[in-house]
Amino acid sequence: MEAEWMKNIPSETVCNFFYIFFVIYAFLFAISILAIVGTVLSMKFTPVSVALITHGTVTSLIGGTMMLFFYLICDRALLKKPAY
Repeated sequence: MEAEWMKNIPSETVCNFFYIFFVIYAFLFAISILAIVGTVLSMKFTPVSVALITHGTVTSLIGGTMMLFFYLICDRALLKKPAY
């Protein structure tokens, strides 16, 4: 299934590509957590604040899941050395 020219790309290069996405999603995850905390601490519970907290929670879950997924792609699949 893999094209012949793709086999020449080292796993470390692919891992670095996914690591960039890991860093981006880690940043988004941290910002969404800070947004949730800021919303909870600074506002009264109105429908708007509940919507912001819900949005921040969903964003945190998606960002955290994607962050871990990209980390696992690199750590387990690409850089894992076979045990002989």
